[in-house]
Amino acid sequence: MKRKHAMSRWFRKLAHKRYIDRYINELRWDSLNAMITASRTEWNEPVIRLLDNNAHLIRKYERRRRWVKF
Repeated sequence: MKRKHAMSRWFRKLAHKRYIDRYINELRWDSLNAMITASRTEWNEPVIRLLDNNAHLIRKYERRRRWVKF
């Protein structure tokens, strides 16, 4: 029974790692697209706020990914 519980915890941890990686990649692509669009048009306050929020979230989830590693 312990082995089954350990395996389910491992699968849950693996799924969480995948979720974190996907979310970080999505945030990075969103930031890149916003920068390209803003450089073509103009850098306004909502774009700057979006990039700042994305940067904070990327740092948050990269820290979480490091903790989940262990």
